[in-house]
Amino acid sequence: MAVTKIHRTSRFTLYIGVLITLVVMGLYYLGGQVPAHEQLVADMSQPKFTDLVLYWAYILLAITVVVLIGFAIAGFAKGLKERPKKALGGLLVLVALAALLVITYVIGDGTILNIPGYEGKDNVPPTLKMTDMWLYSAYVMFAITLVTMIILPLVGGRKK
Repeated sequence: MAVTKIHRTSRFTLYIGVLITLVVMGLYYLGGQVPAHEQLVADMSQPKFTDLVLYWAYILLAITVVVLIGFAIAGFAKGLKERPKKALGGLLVLVALAALLVITYVIGDGTILNIPGYEGKDNVPPTLKMTDMWLYSAYVMFAITLVTMIILPLVGGRKK
């Protein structure tokens, strides 16, 4: 019974998310351009609803991070109760992720960018280093995923 409710809830959530995404992307692609007198750079394409797409991406990212952290804490608490040694291994993964974020922030480049038409407050070294941190971390995790997908079946052995 509970599984059916979980499936129904997750399916409903997925449909709502996809519907909102389709509306936002439809507005972005079909909503037209910013009027000429409001454009930041005269000779560049500037869709009207670019801000809406960015805000929707921020919302999705925030929801993903909150849910991920929530499940990680719940899984750690449950694992600590059932198998403490294995739970501490999971904690080690979180420590490794934190170390990855710190290392990639340190190696990030904080050089101010020359962006035509941009007068905002985000073109500063800490924000640029954080952007590099997320990009480098994504590259490292993608590489680890690919290597794991290739190597693990070779060393894992075959199940009968």
